Amino acid sequence: MASIRNHARALVRRVAVAQPHNPTELSDRDEVAYLNALDPHATTTTKPWELELDSQFLRKVAIAWIVVVMAVHVFMAWAVDAEFTGVAITGLDKFAFVGVGLVISVLSWIALTRPRVRANEDGVQVRNIIGTRFYPWAVIYGLSFPKGSRMARLELPEFEYVPLWAIQSGDKERALRSVEEFRALEAKYMPQD
Repeated sequence: MASIRNHARALVRRVAVAQPHNPTELSDRDEVAYLNALDPHATTTTKPWELELDSQFLRKVAIAWIVVVMAVHVFMAWAVDAEFTGVAITGLDKFAFVGVGLVISVLSWIALTRPRVRANEDGVQVRNIIGTRFYPWAVIYGLSFPKGSRMARLELPEFEYVPLWAIQSGDKERALRSVEEFRALEAKYMPQD
């Protein structure tokens, strides 16, 4: 990550030297680079995506999880009043169990269906359960799918990597196709050092 920050600082210095007194005369590309160099989480592409990947396996997991959560919460709403224990249980208490189940289900659906990988000639955007980040091809070392791993990895400098939740081993053939499609773009756009 330090190399990315150093690259961003060098880019800011280069742009500032090119136009020290009138930053409004920057080209559109230089202006985007200048503004985004200070924000490492900023998306720096305006080009259309050539590849979009998501996980059908995670969608199935989300559906199964929601069915289990709702079944447990509906059962608890019924069971809480099945036998009198001395505590006053109202209809609102029963609905609260179902309501909590709905909240957990909605949050689970959002979290498990959110992962996505998009790529174009500028780089790769990785959206996992928490956070979205854009990686230019210059900082990507490749895609790996280690044996026994549940998900693919986007390899970065200094032995760092980002898990790609959108490419799950549970997707089986679809995961293989996703890796092949990604590697085709990788061969096309990733700089050869």
